[in-house]
Amino acid sequence: MTTQIAINIALWALMLVMIVIAKWDYGVIAIGISVLLVLTGCIDANTALSKFADSNAVIMATMMVVANAFGRTRAVGSIASLLFKVGGSFNNSLRLFMIINFGLGFLLAGAIGRIAIVYPLIIAICERSGKSPAKAMFPVGIMLLCDQLSPPIGNGAVLYNRYNGFLESAGYTFGDKFELLDPFFARLPVSIIMLIYFMTLGIKLAPDAPSVQIESLDLGKQAQRATKATLNKRQEIFAYIIFAFTCIGLILAESLGIAQWMVTVTGAILMYFTGVLTFKEGINAMPFSLIFLYVGALIMGAALLNTGTGHWLGSLVADALGERPSSIALIGAFWLVTMFLTQFMNNGATANLLIPIGIVTCSTIGCSAKGVVIGIQNASLTAWLLPSATAVIPIIMEGGGYDVKTMIKQGILPMVIKTVAGVLWTAFLFPIWP
Repeated sequence: MTTQIAINIALWALMLVMIVIAKWDYGVIAIGISVLLVLTGCIDANTALSKFADSNAVIMATMMVVANAFGRTRAVGSIASLLFKVGGSFNNSLRLFMIINFGLGFLLAGAIGRIAIVYPLIIAICERSGKSPAKAMFPVGIMLLCDQLSPPIGNGAVLYNRYNGFLESAGYTFGDKFELLDPFFARLPVSIIMLIYFMTLGIKLAPDAPSVQIESLDLGKQAQRATKATLNKRQEIFAYIIFAFTCIGLILAESLGIAQWMVTVTGAILMYFTGVLTFKEGINAMPFSLIFLYVGALIMGAALLNTGTGHWLGSLVADALGERPSSIALIGAFWLVTMFLTQFMNNGATANLLIPIGIVTCSTIGCSAKGVVIGIQNASLTAWLLPSATAVIPIIMEGGGYDVKTMIKQGILPMVIKTVAGVLWTAFLFPIWP
């Protein structure tokens, strides 16, 4: 362990403790730790600064403006009333909503875009039922992280090629390779298990009341949805059109060669120019504390890569596995390390860090690496204990009024279930000793 790795781990632990204590604003904590990472040489200033321009941070800010505007329309209350009418109860309405979102996951895999789309509807369902958002935000929101199925359309159609690229770049010589449907079949059964969990125990175990006051993301409070509207007819029509085109744009952006952040930025700007939101209302809709928290998490993730901390942890696991581990042991070990790291690092960065280590480990042992690659990728999506895990989590925490302790209390059981199901299914589908 080098001095830089030790410093990085110490700052990592300090950030975790401060977040768990929950005495200070999360965004201030994250940026403060980021400053220390720069001052201690764990990351250079330019790299840290570049994280403020991360596309997901831009999407988070601007999509919440679009969602805020849409939350003012009559449609939100009407949709919530329809779901409640069809479901017949609050719990059944949430279950119906989860099933709809599960289907939407085939078209729009990214959770950050979908959470902004469904956020005002979750709030409206809770208002319609007289329930606190704390009862719905976690099970519905976390399900969005569990149903990213990678069907063979859009980005999912080339995902297997990306995995094969990892194998080739690592000099993999075992002989097997990924096929088109491998990523989809690797995720589908586990996603169905998680859907059943959140539709049952997930709702049951969610708290009836928030653990902290719900303030910043007040899309539900402002709309007076069921019977009143804050927009005139012209503004209402513009809000529908812009919101619809923003959602469609997020789905089609990749196939059209357009960056998703361009879609949400355009949507936010149009909401302002059409009078749906004033400039002040648009600024207030942006969750700056959450954005700073996410940026700070990106900077911490970059520092983990720069100092070699992530590689060091992965190498420790690889060295401890022995010469001929079982499929469950090898896939499970990399799953656990990935799941741990991704609570602090960007999902993609975590997977990109550990997949090459996993492939080299398999090559050294002389076994297939397909299961390890799939396991690492799927484990990187098991990220919901801490606000630094992914851009979606701070939105869920603030919308549901959760502190870190409440997130951990709700999150441990589904994390265990997904880990057991994911490791066993991956080991069965892609054994390392065919």
